[in-house]
Amino acid sequence: MNRPLALIPYMLLLAAVAAGTLWHLGDLQSGQGVQTVSTGEHVDIGGPFRLTDQNQTVRTEKDFRGKFMLVFFGYTYCPDVCPTTLAVMADALEKIGPLADKVTPLFITVDPKRDTPEKIKTYLSSFGTRFVGLTGGAGDIASVAREYKVYYREHPPENGAEYTVDHSGVVYLMDPNGMFVANYSLDTAPDKLAADLTKRLR
Repeated sequence: MNRPLALIPYMLLLAAVAAGTLWHLGDLQSGQGVQTVSTGEHVDIGGPFRLTDQNQTVRTEKDFRGKFMLVFFGYTYCPDVCPTTLAVMADALEKIGPLADKVTPLFITVDPKRDTPEKIKTYLSSFGTRFVGLTGGAGDIASVAREYKVYYREHPPENGAEYTVDHSGVVYLMDPNGMFVANYSLDTAPDKLAADLTKRLR
């Protein structure tokens, strides 16, 4: 057999593994739903940030101490995944009633060039009043994305359309001290998310 041809399957396998590893930096495989850690187990996800919210107020991670954070990275021009995920988060928080007061849901943009505070404020208004939307400079967003092991990459526009941004699709639950507790995949239904939050917040 021709040696270069024989190497093709291995090259394809390596490419697939590399692509899967990169995407898994912040994502979950479909169907896993909820991933958690045991009490006392440290997972290196999350960290300091300094970003601007939808009301143009500078916020850091310290502003949210004492509350759980439900963190999602996305962007306002996202065609489907982001609005669906935010709607699931909003629905789940509505379902848990007064317990929702213990949680701050955060939407952190991966598209700071377009996602101004004003744009984020208008966008989040469709999902209720609980969300805090955060944006900042490109370096600030890259830094917080690294802290949360989030992958994102801008795709050039095609045929005059707006550019899109590939990004991890995972929701993180952080405890009142800013430590990782659990993450939820995109296929987690509102009822399942609400049930898991209820168990953890009581």
